[in-house]
Amino acid sequence: MAIIESQLSQQVVGNLAADILSAEPPVLGLIQASQFIDGLTPKGKTRLTLNWTAPTKNEFIAGELLKNPDGTPDLSDGVANALHEMQFDPIVAGSFGVFERTGASVSVKTLSASTVHGQRVINIGTPVPGDIIAGAKIVIDDGVTNKEEYVEVKAVNTLTGDVTLVDGLFYPHASGAAVKQVTLSAKTLSTHYSLELSTGVLTELAGGFTAGNRLVIRYQGTLQDLDHYELYRVPGNAPVSIPIKANVLAASGVSAVSSAIPSTATSFQDQTPLDPDNGKDFTYYLFSVDDQGNASNLTSEVMTQNQHLAFVELIPTVPQNLATEVSSNKVVVSWDALSDPNANGYNIFRAPGSTFDPAQALKVNSTLIGKGTGRVSFDDSASNASNRRPAGDVPYPQDGQTYSYKVEAEDTTTYWTDGTANIPTLDTSASKTAGIGDGTGGR
Repeated sequence: MAIIESQLSQQVVGNLAADILSAEPPVLGLIQASQFIDGLTPKGKTRLTLNWTAPTKNEFIAGELLKNPDGTPDLSDGVANALHEMQFDPIVAGSFGVFERTGASVSVKTLSASTVHGQRVINIGTPVPGDIIAGAKIVIDDGVTNKEEYVEVKAVNTLTGDVTLVDGLFYPHASGAAVKQVTLSAKTLSTHYSLELSTGVLTELAGGFTAGNRLVIRYQGTLQDLDHYELYRVPGNAPVSIPIKANVLAASGVSAVSSAIPSTATSFQDQTPLDPDNGKDFTYYLFSVDDQGNASNLTSEVMTQNQHLAFVELIPTVPQNLATEVSSNKVVVSWDALSDPNANGYNIFRAPGSTFDPAQALKVNSTLIGKGTGRVSFDDSASNASNRRPAGDVPYPQDGQTYSYKVEAEDTTTYWTDGTANIPTLDTSASKTAGIGDGTGGR
């Protein structure tokens, strides 16, 4: 009996480039503040809703060396119709530049510390070569397979050896990696080459390149793999000098508001602040994350130009236990004084009728009502000559009329409990606290 053994085909392994290309950061926009009360006699708790614009692009690749499948440089052929392929596609229209390397400096420096993907500042020690200046192109790990990388210099500190880059690094590089200036000759689309954006394939045109020279491209890919957003909060205004995700997570007092906001979302409400947080300063950091876990990096080495972060001062506590005392042509409104250290005082608004209508409300006090202790009161009548607006602006109460009142706390930087700045245009949503002219009060 013959036995036929199955024959296994030869194993084939395909090595694909690791996807370490991060999305651009989301751009934080309108921030909405509100407060709510969740007990019998508690203070108000601040809720911050952050809104943002979703990214549609990946970060820039500062200077990708075109490579063969084995990682070695894919050198120009110098003949028409020679094909070369980018690592990522599709490419965003108008966001690319193609260069041919035509020279290199003899002055070689080395990295004094290792670098990571997305890093924008490197150090090469001193003295800094005279050809490494703003606008210069440099190469890191020249000739090292799958490490050779080209970047443009934005600024140089000759005293420290720090070199600031226009774009973040694509590859990580080890301490001691060689760094030197190179000459990159810019090439012109349709004159020296054609580029198919959807596939990332570059085609040489006749006379466009010199055979044997390295080809480099700076470009941006469209975002294909946004998976979710991550939102973090750190006490204080701008405490993280270089706000990449790793540094934010290492910051003192960092709070993970949410690390699983859906990719379809463009807003999120932070419900984690507690009563003692009212009036405090916080900085929010929002990162877009792809399906490989890569978080968005900086768009600039200057923190305040990175629009994925926002500085927020939480609104002060809502005044509680409003009450009114009614007498002839007079209403005295009172409430519990706030204990929050950042509360600075109060403003009181009055609307006709038993339901507070912001559209008809008028500010009654002429100067800020002091913060006070215990119970604070305001006299809405002709007898108040100290801090009430004149009758020509806000008529005095008259017997037989009904009014509703709203008291808002102002903090030390003139923000109000409804989240508006300076003299507020009253919020048209439900009033925070209001009492009516029959002596009742409450929220």
